[in-house]
Amino acid sequence: MNVFSILEKPRVPIALTESNYNKKTSRTKPYVWNNGQEVKSYALCPACVNPVLLVNRHVAKTDAKILYAKHAGRSIPGLADHDPQAYESCPFHNPERFDSKTRRTNKVGNDEIREALINHIHLVIKILETATGIAYSDGLVEAMLKDFGANQGHQYKAINLYNLPFGFAYMTEAQDMYGLKVDNYLAEQITENSVGFEVGQYRKVVRKKDTKGTSLRFYFNNHRLGESFVGDDSIDLVVAEIHNATRTSTIVCSKAIEFNSEYFFNTYMRRERLRLLALQYL
Repeated sequence: MNVFSILEKPRVPIALTESNYNKKTSRTKPYVWNNGQEVKSYALCPACVNPVLLVNRHVAKTDAKILYAKHAGRSIPGLADHDPQAYESCPFHNPERFDSKTRRTNKVGNDEIREALINHIHLVIKILETATGIAYSDGLVEAMLKDFGANQGHQYKAINLYNLPFGFAYMTEAQDMYGLKVDNYLAEQITENSVGFEVGQYRKVVRKKDTKGTSLRFYFNNHRLGESFVGDDSIDLVVAEIHNATRTSTIVCSKAIEFNSEYFFNTYMRRERLRLLALQYL
C-alpha cells in the first residue's frame, strides 16, 4: 500500500513517502525498531489499524525498489495489536481489480458505498472531471448512475472508499461524448483522429461538417493494481468512434489515469464530518 497512518489519527491516511514518514514518526519507537541486526520501520494501516511494515525504506529489498507498506501480520509493542478479523476485511489486504466478480457479503460495507455515492456524488464527479479532462453534464451523470445501479456496483469487493470515483466510473458503460467539454489533450486527439467529430467553440465535442453515421463514446477499461500493490492504481480512459452501419469501432485515443487513495478518502471524510455537523445543528 502507498499510504500509512499514525497513532494520533489512526484512520487518516497519509501518502507514503520517506519525508512524510520521518516527519510523522520522528523516526522513533514505537514506529522504528533496531534489534541490533537491522532496523525495521512500522506504521498503521489506515483501513484496519493493524501494524504495517515498510519495505525498501533505506535499502531496496525487492526488485521494484519502491517504498511501500505491507501488513506486518503481528503485533508491534506500543503501536497496535494484530487483529486478524479486521485484517481479513481490509481493502488493502489482497486488493482485487475492478473486473473481479467477487462481491461483499456484508450489508454494512455495501451500504457504506451506496450512501457515499448518494451523499457525495458531486465529489466523485469532481474527481473524475479532473482526472479525465471531461466536464460531466447532469445527463451524463444520470446515465452513469443508472449503469452503476443496474450493475450493482456498490456490492463489488474491489470498490471501496479509497478508490470509489474510479470504481464508480469502471462499473459504467460507454457514454456519449457529443456536446461535452473536454481538455486540450482530448480536443487534439478527437479533432485529429475522429472521422466524424471535432472539438469546436467552447471546447465542446461537435460533429464535423458533412459527416454522419458514427457516434463518439468513452468508457473505462483495464484496471491495474499498483506494482506489487504499492503504487497508484490506474485505469484507461478510452474514446472510441462507433460506426453505426457495421457496429464496429475505432479507438480514437486512450490515456492512463492514475489515482491515489489518500486524497479522495481524506476529502470525502472531511465532507462527511461537515455534513453530519450540519445535520446536528440545523
